[in-house]
Amino acid sequence: MGVYDARGGGNAHIDVVLTNISVGLTNLGFAGDVLFPTVRVRKQSDIYYVFGDRSAWTREALDYRAPGAEANEIPGLTVSTDTYFAQEHALQIGIPDEEVENVDSPLAPFRDGTELVTSRVLMGREFAIQAMVRDVNNYPTAMKVTLAGTQQWNDYANSNPISDIKTGRRAMHAQIFREPNLALIPYQVMSQLEDHPDFIERIKYSQAGVLTEQIIATMIGIQRIIVPGLGVNSANIGQAASIGYLWGKDVVLAWVPGSAGLRLPAFGYEFNWPISGNVMVTDRWREESRVREVVRVRRRYDLKFIYVDGTGDTLAGYLIKDAVA
Repeated sequence: MGVYDARGGGNAHIDVVLTNISVGLTNLGFAGDVLFPTVRVRKQSDIYYVFGDRSAWTREALDYRAPGAEANEIPGLTVSTDTYFAQEHALQIGIPDEEVENVDSPLAPFRDGTELVTSRVLMGREFAIQAMVRDVNNYPTAMKVTLAGTQQWNDYANSNPISDIKTGRRAMHAQIFREPNLALIPYQVMSQLEDHPDFIERIKYSQAGVLTEQIIATMIGIQRIIVPGLGVNSANIGQAASIGYLWGKDVVLAWVPGSAGLRLPAFGYEFNWPISGNVMVTDRWREESRVREVVRVRRRYDLKFIYVDGTGDTLAGYLIKDAVA
């Protein structure tokens, strides 16, 4: 399992215990795991199906067959293809022997180091996904709206979030004949919706008067809501911290399949080229010259919109920009 690593000056090997710690962190509130399901691929670079052609919906007038005659033959679906390249993303951290010797549990520094490096790798992936799905240039005109002034949902007297979301549902259905089954509503937006009269008025006689994500999902007609509340420090190292919410104030409606697959249409996929069968691994090796161990986390992936039109704009998503002020 070990391979020579020139930087380590010895054998680097996949640490199973630390890899399990790293993989366990992938479920800690990252919305990208839900929006872009992971598809494991066999090659670092290959082709995949792009869905957007809607020839399957064409009515065929000549479908009658005379006795003894052959049925009219039609061409197959003209699903196009694109390519992915699973770039490796990796970070590492050094753990001096002195740090290991000064703690009660020798595993603790390695666990803490693995968690820190893993969170940075996953944060990079999360940042890339949110940048893609919040970019208005990735949506056709009919699949996006930017709210302003009294339209924004924090204006309780004039805004109409339920109507805005229904507009998005109808827009997506008109394109792919599927309604969104997932709504990403960031914390800053959800905290405003929970007190919005549009919702409160509809539940005050039938519910406990407390809105939950499931109640809101039922009222807007979408199966699932995720509420990312991840914080991010946008300042450079050494500068004063500049803390904000990573997912901002934009709402995304999307159609995401129940299980990922290379032949299934979807909002987006992460094409993951596994390392020794794992979507992400933790390597560990000894640097004797520096009297320390090194822990490295690696993940190989590419992020792609799948259900797109001829220009590459997504048809399986609807963007509500600046939902609140």
